[in-house]
Amino acid sequence: MSLPSYVQDRLTCVANLLARPDQLDGVRIRCCAELLRTAVERSVARACGAGNTDQPVHALLISLPSHVDADAAHDASQLWHALSRAIRHHGYELTPTVEELTGWHADTASVVASLEPTLTLSGNIDLT
Repeated sequence: MSLPSYVQDRLTCVANLLARPDQLDGVRIRCCAELLRTAVERSVARACGAGNTDQPVHALLISLPSHVDADAAHDASQLWHALSRAIRHHGYELTPTVEELTGWHADTASVVASLEPTLTLSGNIDLT
């Protein structure tokens, strides 16, 4: 399944940064987490039919199970909260590791793919 460009661009950018882990400092790690969180937010909004509105993400995450599979909604919510904590950690907390960021990168690709609408056909098609 092909991911939307607004997601693929963010995943590619984070993958490029992950390719050079020696250059990842706290700021770049938070930037990567922000890029991944934005990809999740836009996918959640799209799955809920909200488009590019100013609806709070919390509200969209609450309504997400009525639009997609409950497991996919739970995974999206957990990932969004983990990325939010990574972005807004305090100075006395440890910065997320490159390994955590790599895992979030893979999780984002998986969650976004699970939120993409699937085409289901119903009924009969008469070809005569």
